[in-house]
Amino acid sequence: MQMIGPKQVRQSNAYSRLGRMFFPRVLLLHAARKGGKFVLANKNGLQPATQKKYCLKTGPGHLILNVMKNQLKKILLLFLLAQTALLVPAQQPNNDWENERFFEWNKESPHATFMLFDKKADVAKDDYSQSPYYKSLNGNWKFVYVDKHADRIKDFYRTNLNDASWTSIPVPSNWELKGHGIPIYTNIVYPHAKNPPFIGDDNPVGTYRKTFTVPQAWAGKEVILQFGSISGCAFVYVNGQKVGMTKAAKSPAEFNITKHLKKGTNLLAVQVFRWHDGSYLEDQDFWRLSGIERDVAIYALPKISVWDFFLKGDLDAQYQNGLFSADVTLRRFAKSANNSGTVVIDILDKQGNTVFTQQKRFSFSSDTLQTIKFEGTVANPLKWSAEAPNLYDCIITLKNNGTTYAGAKIGFRKVEIKNAQLHVNGVS
Repeated sequence: MQMIGPKQVRQSNAYSRLGRMFFPRVLLLHAARKGGKFVLANKNGLQPATQKKYCLKTGPGHLILNVMKNQLKKILLLFLLAQTALLVPAQQPNNDWENERFFEWNKESPHATFMLFDKKADVAKDDYSQSPYYKSLNGNWKFVYVDKHADRIKDFYRTNLNDASWTSIPVPSNWELKGHGIPIYTNIVYPHAKNPPFIGDDNPVGTYRKTFTVPQAWAGKEVILQFGSISGCAFVYVNGQKVGMTKAAKSPAEFNITKHLKKGTNLLAVQVFRWHDGSYLEDQDFWRLSGIERDVAIYALPKISVWDFFLKGDLDAQYQNGLFSADVTLRRFAKSANNSGTVVIDILDKQGNTVFTQQKRFSFSSDTLQTIKFEGTVANPLKWSAEAPNLYDCIITLKNNGTTYAGAKIGFRKVEIKNAQLHVNGVS
């Protein structure tokens, strides 16, 4: 039997382009002559060559395959369909709540949870209501609910929209627990149509509106809008202007709304879609609840402010003295008048005695963020453990066109793995 390899197989000129486009597997077949008859061979062995699909003709040293008329019709039809598809306009982009590439917009970067105070003693109390830089927006908000996203109010952010007929809902809360929609408990079964990243038509929407005023003492400061958590895809507007979007539940979402504010009454409008592309990542064993479910507030920051910090309390190798380190990140907003100042860190024990203090100067050039590092030793501190959770107050003082205070509680401990055992402060 004489085998003719793929490189020796030639298609007739009339069908070569279409054949390569729609019948590429023909080029993977071997042709063989056996007992005066031609057969086609593939990985499954020799197969008789029939006239139903191919007409075989021999020539000197090669094999010519012609496609029969019925196959030609199918090829031409597929070719025309392919050419027509090129003329069809591109698919419209996904809805924002069904676009996995668009998971947030205009959100501030995450940072440590803290509040600025004007009194050093208030940092230890950590009562935000005592800060002149904080204002809660919790309470009753205007609210309207629909079962399908197509029925939502699309111009909900308009300042002249009449919302007198809307119901009210307490914020924070989940709207399913206030008579709107149904709480859903499920584990591995999706509570919505399964076609990622799409959700479908049955996507409930809750729309919120709230009016508020900004304290006069905040003039010249940056104003940040903070949501403790929104379950769902939320679009946020202030005074008719879009200020941001977020899809991340169970974590804060912050937006700088300074340029959108005005004197007197301001309007905050939020529209929340219960399901979105990120809902496919939440296929867990828990209750599906929606809405603005944690505290909402606005807070003010000076043009240069503490923005973030990382505090670490460790112990030396003898578990005797405390090793303290800190990274304090300052943020300079636009139009700041004074670009230099001082940062001081103090560590206080339960009696209010200072056990550590360190001061460093800073100066901004063109950067908007600057991190200042601190480190030092605290002699023989009370150690932090589950049995004795001793904590200290770490106070961060910023001096720049005034003085502000921030901070958090810290403890000194060392956690290690020794001989496959967990050790805390040297004890297994």
